[in-house]
Amino acid sequence: MNFRILIAAAAAALCVAVVGPVLAQAPDDLLPAGPGKDVVLRVCTACHDATQFAYARHTPDEWDNEIAKMQSAGAEMTAEEQVAISAYLAKNLPNPAPAPPSDPKAPPGR
Repeated sequence: MNFRILIAAAAAALCVAVVGPVLAQAPDDLLPAGPGKDVVLRVCTACHDATQFAYARHTPDEWDNEIAKMQSAGAEMTAEEQVAISAYLAKNLPNPAPAPPSDPKAPPGR
């Protein structure tokens, strides 16, 4: 077998194995599981996908302002859904973002 073909086949297999699962991830997989996620998916992703807000980090008041902006832009939700969305976003996409867990193998002071 030609060496270039062998290398190309190996590279393609690596892309499928490593990159494939990432590309196959649905936008709603970006959001942590929790109470209210179903409402967020139903209401918020009616106009845009979760990638547009999954990495945002806001305080509870800032999330309430974002929700109000979406309502003024036409997002439809009941008062109960608004409360559920606000609670979910404030708990799961907080500002400041939670600190990453410490590495137990890291030397002290790092």
